[in-house]
Amino acid sequence: MPDPSDVKVREVAPGFHLLYLPLPMKPTIVNVYLVNGGSEWALIDTGMHTEDSVRAFHAALGTIGCRPEWIRKIICTHHHPDHFGTSKPYRELCQAEVFLHPLEAARVSFYVPQERSPQTTRFFLRNGIPLDIFAKVPSPGHFWKSMYEPAVPDHTLSDHMRVPIGEREVEAVWTPGHTPGHCVMYFRREKVLIVGDHLLPKITPHVGIMSDDAGDPLGDFIASLRKVGELDVETVLPAHGAVYHDHRKRVAQLIEFHDYRMQVMLDVVRGRPRTAYEVALEAFDLTRDSPFQQQFPATFETLAHLEHMRLQGRTEKLEQDDRVVWRPRSTH
Repeated sequence: MPDPSDVKVREVAPGFHLLYLPLPMKPTIVNVYLVNGGSEWALIDTGMHTEDSVRAFHAALGTIGCRPEWIRKIICTHHHPDHFGTSKPYRELCQAEVFLHPLEAARVSFYVPQERSPQTTRFFLRNGIPLDIFAKVPSPGHFWKSMYEPAVPDHTLSDHMRVPIGEREVEAVWTPGHTPGHCVMYFRREKVLIVGDHLLPKITPHVGIMSDDAGDPLGDFIASLRKVGELDVETVLPAHGAVYHDHRKRVAQLIEFHDYRMQVMLDVVRGRPRTAYEVALEAFDLTRDSPFQQQFPATFETLAHLEHMRLQGRTEKLEQDDRVVWRPRSTH
Protein backbone atom coordinates (compact mmCIF):
# COMPACT_ATOMS: atom_id res chain seq x y z
CA MET A 1 0.00 0.00 0.00
CA PRO A 2 1.53 3.37 -0.93
CA ASP A 3 2.13 5.97 1.75
CA PRO A 4 -1.00 8.16 1.61
CA SER A 5 1.19 11.26 1.76
CA ASP A 6 2.57 10.21 -1.62
CA VAL A 7 -0.85 9.91 -3.27
CA LYS A 8 -0.93 12.38 -6.13
CA VAL A 9 -3.46 15.10 -6.86
CA ARG A 10 -3.75 16.47 -10.37
CA GLU A 11 -5.76 19.25 -11.95
CA VAL A 12 -7.05 17.49 -15.06
CA ALA A 13 -9.14 20.40 -16.38
CA PRO A 14 -9.51 23.96 -15.07
CA GLY A 15 -11.06 23.59 -11.62
CA PHE A 16 -11.30 19.78 -11.80
CA HIS A 17 -8.93 18.00 -9.39
CA LEU A 18 -8.37 14.23 -9.57
CA LEU A 19 -7.62 12.63 -6.19
CA TYR A 20 -6.01 9.18 -6.26
CA LEU A 21 -7.30 7.36 -3.17
CA PRO A 22 -5.92 3.94 -2.15
CA LEU A 23 -8.01 0.77 -2.06
CA PRO A 24 -7.15 -2.37 -0.06
CA MET A 25 -7.66 -4.63 -3.10
CA LYS A 26 -7.39 -4.57 -6.89
CA PRO A 27 -7.82 -2.11 -8.44
CA THR A 28 -5.59 -0.44 -5.84
CA ILE A 29 -6.71 3.12 -6.63
CA VAL A 30 -10.05 4.86 -7.08
CA ASN A 31 -10.21 8.28 -8.70
CA VAL A 32 -12.52 10.80 -7.04
CA TYR A 33 -12.91 14.39 -8.15
CA LEU A 34 -13.03 17.76 -6.41
CA VAL A 35 -14.70 20.43 -8.50
CA ASN A 36 -14.10 24.12 -7.79
CA GLY A 37 -17.27 26.05 -8.55
CA GLY A 38 -15.97 29.38 -7.28
CA SER A 39 -18.25 30.10 -4.34
CA GLU A 40 -18.38 26.41 -3.37
CA TRP A 41 -16.76 23.06 -4.14
CA ALA A 42 -18.22 19.61 -4.79
CA LEU A 43 -16.79 16.13 -4.21
CA ILE A 44 -17.76 13.54 -6.82
CA ASP A 45 -17.50 10.11 -5.14
CA THR A 46 -15.78 9.52 -1.81
CA GLY A 47 -13.44 6.53 -1.85
CA MET A 48 -13.63 3.69 0.66
CA HIS A 49 -13.80 4.16 4.41
CA THR A 50 -10.28 3.09 5.38
CA GLU A 51 -7.64 4.92 7.39
CA ASP A 52 -5.34 5.10 4.36
CA SER A 53 -8.02 6.59 2.15
CA VAL A 54 -9.16 9.17 4.71
CA ARG A 55 -5.57 10.26 5.34
CA ALA A 56 -4.97 10.54 1.61
CA PHE A 57 -8.13 12.63 1.22
CA HIS A 58 -7.06 15.09 3.91
CA ALA A 59 -3.55 15.28 2.43
CA ALA A 60 -5.08 16.03 -0.98
CA LEU A 61 -7.22 18.83 0.44
CA GLY A 62 -4.08 20.36 1.92
CA THR A 63 -2.22 20.09 -1.38
CA ILE A 64 -5.06 21.74 -3.29
CA GLY A 65 -5.70 24.34 -0.61
CA CYS A 66 -9.36 23.43 -0.17
CA ARG A 67 -10.81 23.63 3.33
CA PRO A 68 -13.36 20.89 4.15
CA GLU A 69 -16.12 23.41 4.84
CA TRP A 70 -15.78 24.75 1.30
CA ILE A 71 -17.13 21.40 0.02
CA ARG A 72 -20.89 21.95 0.09
CA LYS A 73 -22.05 19.04 -2.06
CA ILE A 74 -21.08 15.35 -2.20
CA ILE A 75 -22.47 13.83 -5.40
CA CYS A 76 -21.98 10.09 -5.90
CA THR A 77 -22.21 8.05 -9.08
CA HIS A 78 -23.39 4.88 -7.29
CA HIS A 79 -23.56 3.10 -3.95
CA HIS A 80 -20.51 0.80 -4.08
CA PRO A 81 -18.03 1.07 -1.17
CA ASP A 82 -15.24 2.71 -3.19
CA HIS A 83 -17.66 5.41 -4.39
CA PHE A 84 -20.03 5.98 -1.46
CA GLY A 85 -18.18 4.35 1.43
CA THR A 86 -17.08 7.55 3.20
CA SER A 87 -20.15 9.65 2.42
CA LYS A 88 -21.33 9.80 6.04
CA PRO A 89 -18.00 10.88 7.62
CA TYR A 90 -17.35 13.40 4.85
CA ARG A 91 -20.83 14.87 5.14
CA GLU A 92 -20.15 15.38 8.84
CA LEU A 93 -16.67 16.76 8.15
CA CYS A 94 -17.80 19.22 5.46
CA GLN A 95 -21.40 19.82 6.59
CA ALA A 96 -22.26 19.07 2.97
CA GLU A 97 -25.39 17.81 1.23
CA VAL A 98 -25.25 14.27 -0.23
CA PHE A 99 -26.79 13.36 -3.60
CA LEU A 100 -27.48 9.80 -4.82
CA HIS A 101 -29.95 8.14 -7.20
CA PRO A 102 -32.86 6.50 -5.28
CA LEU A 103 -32.20 3.08 -6.85
CA GLU A 104 -28.71 3.29 -5.34
CA ALA A 105 -29.92 4.45 -1.94
CA ALA A 106 -32.23 1.42 -1.85
CA ARG A 107 -29.22 -0.89 -2.26
CA VAL A 108 -27.02 0.50 0.50
CA SER A 109 -28.36 -2.19 2.86
CA PHE A 110 -26.67 -4.82 0.66
CA TYR A 111 -23.41 -3.87 2.39
CA VAL A 112 -24.84 -3.82 5.92
CA PRO A 113 -23.80 -6.90 7.96
CA GLN A 114 -26.48 -9.58 7.73
CA GLU A 115 -26.71 -13.30 7.20
CA ARG A 116 -27.10 -14.60 3.67
CA SER A 117 -30.80 -15.09 3.00
CA PRO A 118 -32.37 -18.43 2.02
CA GLN A 119 -33.40 -16.78 -1.26
CA THR A 120 -29.76 -15.97 -2.03
CA THR A 121 -28.64 -19.51 -1.23
CA ARG A 122 -31.41 -20.88 -3.47
CA PHE A 123 -30.38 -18.50 -6.26
CA PHE A 124 -26.77 -19.70 -6.07
CA LEU A 125 -27.73 -23.37 -6.08
CA ARG A 126 -30.25 -23.05 -8.90
CA ASN A 127 -27.61 -21.41 -11.08
CA GLY A 128 -25.08 -24.15 -10.44
CA ILE A 129 -22.66 -22.58 -7.95
CA PRO A 130 -21.56 -25.51 -5.74
CA LEU A 131 -22.58 -25.18 -2.09
CA ASP A 132 -19.07 -25.98 -0.84
CA ILE A 133 -17.71 -22.93 -2.70
CA PHE A 134 -19.99 -20.25 -1.28
CA ALA A 135 -20.82 -21.73 2.14
CA LYS A 136 -17.58 -20.39 3.62
CA VAL A 137 -17.67 -17.06 1.80
CA PRO A 138 -18.74 -14.09 3.98
CA SER A 139 -21.76 -12.10 2.90
CA PRO A 140 -20.94 -8.71 1.32
CA GLY A 141 -22.09 -6.92 4.45
CA HIS A 142 -19.74 -8.86 6.71
CA PHE A 143 -16.85 -8.40 4.30
CA TRP A 144 -17.27 -4.64 3.86
CA LYS A 145 -18.61 -3.66 7.29
CA SER A 146 -15.54 -1.74 8.49
CA MET A 147 -15.00 -0.02 5.14
CA TYR A 148 -18.51 1.27 4.44
CA GLU A 149 -20.01 4.27 6.26
CA PRO A 150 -22.84 5.42 3.98
CA ALA A 151 -24.89 8.54 4.47
CA VAL A 152 -28.64 8.74 4.06
CA PRO A 153 -28.82 11.00 0.98
CA ASP A 154 -30.17 14.52 1.44
CA HIS A 155 -31.25 14.67 -2.22
CA THR A 156 -32.09 12.06 -4.84
CA LEU A 157 -30.70 12.33 -8.34
CA SER A 158 -32.85 11.85 -11.43
CA ASP A 159 -32.05 11.64 -15.12
CA HIS A 160 -30.89 15.01 -16.52
CA MET A 161 -31.26 16.65 -13.11
CA ARG A 162 -29.07 19.76 -12.91
CA VAL A 163 -27.24 20.62 -9.72
CA PRO A 164 -25.46 23.97 -9.25
CA ILE A 165 -21.90 23.91 -7.90
CA GLY A 166 -21.25 27.57 -7.24
CA GLU A 167 -20.94 29.16 -10.66
CA ARG A 168 -20.84 25.78 -12.42
CA GLU A 169 -23.64 23.32 -13.15
CA VAL A 170 -23.50 19.54 -13.35
CA GLU A 171 -26.11 17.35 -15.03
CA ALA A 172 -26.69 13.85 -13.67
CA VAL A 173 -27.21 11.41 -16.54
CA TRP A 174 -28.79 8.10 -15.54
CA THR A 175 -26.70 5.19 -16.86
CA PRO A 176 -28.04 1.90 -15.45
CA GLY A 177 -26.13 -1.31 -16.08
CA HIS A 178 -23.24 -1.62 -13.66
CA THR A 179 -25.82 -0.78 -10.99
CA PRO A 180 -29.48 0.13 -11.49
CA GLY A 181 -29.13 3.77 -10.48
CA HIS A 182 -25.61 4.56 -11.67
CA CYS A 183 -25.27 8.14 -12.92
CA VAL A 184 -22.49 9.91 -14.78
CA MET A 185 -21.87 13.58 -14.11
CA TYR A 186 -21.91 15.81 -17.18
CA PHE A 187 -20.52 19.33 -17.17
CA ARG A 188 -22.07 20.47 -20.42
CA ARG A 189 -20.39 23.87 -20.66
CA GLU A 190 -16.92 22.49 -19.90
CA LYS A 191 -17.49 19.31 -21.99
CA VAL A 192 -16.24 17.24 -19.04
CA LEU A 193 -17.79 13.87 -18.14
CA ILE A 194 -17.14 12.16 -14.80
CA VAL A 195 -18.13 8.58 -15.59
CA GLY A 196 -17.74 6.61 -12.35
CA ASP A 197 -17.54 2.95 -13.37
CA HIS A 198 -19.68 3.29 -16.49
CA LEU A 199 -17.10 4.06 -19.18
CA LEU A 200 -13.68 2.89 -17.99
CA PRO A 201 -10.74 3.24 -20.38
CA LYS A 202 -9.22 -0.26 -20.09
CA ILE A 203 -11.77 -2.61 -18.53
CA THR A 204 -15.50 -3.17 -18.69
CA PRO A 205 -17.36 -2.72 -15.41
CA HIS A 206 -19.06 -5.68 -13.80
CA VAL A 207 -22.56 -6.07 -15.25
CA GLY A 208 -24.24 -9.00 -13.58
CA ILE A 209 -27.46 -10.62 -12.38
CA MET A 210 -27.45 -11.47 -8.65
CA SER A 211 -31.15 -12.12 -8.06
CA ASP A 212 -34.19 -13.48 -9.87
CA ASP A 213 -35.70 -10.00 -10.28
CA ALA A 214 -32.66 -8.20 -11.74
CA GLY A 215 -34.20 -7.52 -15.16
CA ASP A 216 -31.84 -6.99 -18.11
CA PRO A 217 -28.76 -5.15 -16.78
CA LEU A 218 -26.69 -5.86 -19.89
CA GLY A 219 -29.39 -4.41 -22.11
CA ASP A 220 -29.55 -1.40 -19.79
CA PHE A 221 -25.76 -1.04 -19.94
CA ILE A 222 -25.59 -1.13 -23.72
CA ALA A 223 -28.43 1.41 -23.99
CA SER A 224 -26.62 3.62 -21.46
CA LEU A 225 -23.41 3.41 -23.48
CA ARG A 226 -25.24 4.63 -26.58
CA LYS A 227 -26.89 7.38 -24.56
CA VAL A 228 -23.55 8.67 -23.26
CA GLY A 229 -22.08 8.43 -26.77
CA GLU A 230 -24.48 11.17 -27.85
CA LEU A 231 -23.05 13.70 -25.37
CA ASP A 232 -20.64 16.40 -26.48
CA VAL A 233 -17.54 15.53 -24.44
CA GLU A 234 -13.87 16.44 -24.70
CA THR A 235 -12.51 15.11 -21.37
CA VAL A 236 -13.54 11.82 -19.71
CA LEU A 237 -12.75 11.38 -16.02
CA PRO A 238 -13.09 7.70 -14.97
CA ALA A 239 -13.06 6.14 -11.49
CA HIS A 240 -10.33 3.69 -12.48
CA GLY A 241 -7.63 4.29 -15.08
CA ALA A 242 -6.31 7.32 -16.89
CA VAL A 243 -8.14 10.40 -18.10
CA TYR A 244 -9.00 10.07 -21.81
CA HIS A 245 -10.80 11.95 -24.54
CA ASP A 246 -12.46 9.82 -27.25
CA HIS A 247 -15.53 8.54 -25.40
CA ARG A 248 -17.36 7.45 -28.56
CA LYS A 249 -14.51 5.14 -29.53
CA ARG A 250 -14.66 3.55 -26.07
CA VAL A 251 -18.44 3.15 -26.32
CA ALA A 252 -18.03 1.25 -29.59
CA GLN A 253 -15.29 -0.94 -28.11
CA LEU A 254 -17.39 -1.93 -25.10
CA ILE A 255 -20.45 -2.77 -27.19
CA GLU A 256 -18.28 -4.90 -29.49
CA PHE A 257 -16.71 -6.62 -26.47
CA HIS A 258 -20.07 -7.67 -25.07
CA ASP A 259 -21.28 -8.83 -28.48
CA TYR A 260 -18.21 -11.07 -28.63
CA ARG A 261 -18.76 -12.30 -25.06
CA MET A 262 -22.35 -13.26 -25.88
CA GLN A 263 -21.20 -15.22 -28.92
CA VAL A 264 -18.67 -17.13 -26.83
CA MET A 265 -21.35 -18.09 -24.31
CA LEU A 266 -23.78 -19.07 -27.04
CA ASP A 267 -21.13 -21.41 -28.44
CA VAL A 268 -20.62 -22.96 -24.97
CA VAL A 269 -24.29 -23.96 -24.61
CA ARG A 270 -24.57 -25.45 -28.10
CA GLY A 271 -23.22 -28.80 -26.97
CA ARG A 272 -25.68 -29.42 -24.14
CA PRO A 273 -27.79 -27.38 -21.71
CA ARG A 274 -25.61 -25.91 -18.96
CA THR A 275 -25.98 -23.86 -15.80
CA ALA A 276 -24.70 -20.30 -15.74
CA TYR A 277 -21.87 -21.47 -13.47
CA GLU A 278 -20.76 -24.09 -15.98
CA VAL A 279 -20.90 -21.57 -18.80
CA ALA A 280 -18.91 -19.07 -16.73
CA LEU A 281 -16.08 -21.51 -16.02
CA GLU A 282 -15.59 -22.15 -19.72
CA ALA A 283 -16.24 -18.63 -21.02
CA PHE A 284 -13.91 -17.02 -18.46
CA ASP A 285 -11.33 -19.84 -18.48
CA LEU A 286 -11.81 -20.69 -14.79
CA THR A 287 -11.96 -23.87 -12.73
CA ARG A 288 -13.65 -24.83 -9.47
CA ASP A 289 -10.29 -24.12 -7.82
CA SER A 290 -10.15 -20.53 -9.08
CA PRO A 291 -10.61 -17.81 -6.41
CA PHE A 292 -14.24 -17.24 -5.48
CA GLN A 293 -13.62 -13.54 -6.21
CA GLN A 294 -13.39 -14.62 -9.84
CA GLN A 295 -16.00 -17.40 -9.91
CA PHE A 296 -18.84 -15.36 -8.39
CA PRO A 297 -18.72 -12.27 -10.64
CA ALA A 298 -18.07 -14.46 -13.70
CA THR A 299 -21.27 -16.39 -12.97
CA PHE A 300 -23.29 -13.20 -12.42
CA GLU A 301 -21.92 -11.66 -15.62
CA THR A 302 -22.69 -14.86 -17.51
CA LEU A 303 -26.29 -14.71 -16.30
CA ALA A 304 -26.60 -11.13 -17.55
CA HIS A 305 -25.38 -12.14 -21.01
CA LEU A 306 -27.55 -15.27 -21.20
CA GLU A 307 -30.64 -13.35 -20.08
CA HIS A 308 -30.01 -10.58 -22.60
CA MET A 309 -29.75 -13.19 -25.34
CA ARG A 310 -32.96 -14.81 -24.09
CA LEU A 311 -34.75 -11.50 -24.54
CA GLN A 312 -33.26 -11.29 -28.03
CA GLY A 313 -34.61 -14.76 -28.82
CA ARG A 314 -31.16 -16.37 -28.99
CA THR A 315 -31.21 -18.50 -25.81
CA GLU A 316 -33.79 -20.15 -23.63
CA LYS A 317 -33.71 -21.41 -20.07
CA LEU A 318 -35.40 -24.43 -18.57
CA GLU A 319 -35.62 -26.32 -15.30
CA GLN A 320 -33.52 -29.45 -14.98
CA ASP A 321 -33.12 -31.24 -11.65
CA ASP A 322 -33.91 -28.12 -9.59
CA ARG A 323 -31.44 -26.09 -11.58
CA VAL A 324 -31.77 -23.50 -14.32
CA VAL A 325 -29.96 -24.52 -17.49
CA TRP A 326 -29.47 -22.65 -20.74
CA ARG A 327 -29.45 -23.70 -24.38
CA PRO A 328 -29.69 -21.99 -27.77
CA ARG A 329 -33.24 -21.22 -28.77
CA SER A 330 -34.48 -23.55 -31.44
CA THR A 331 -35.17 -21.89 -34.79
CA HIS A 332 -37.69 -24.57 -35.73
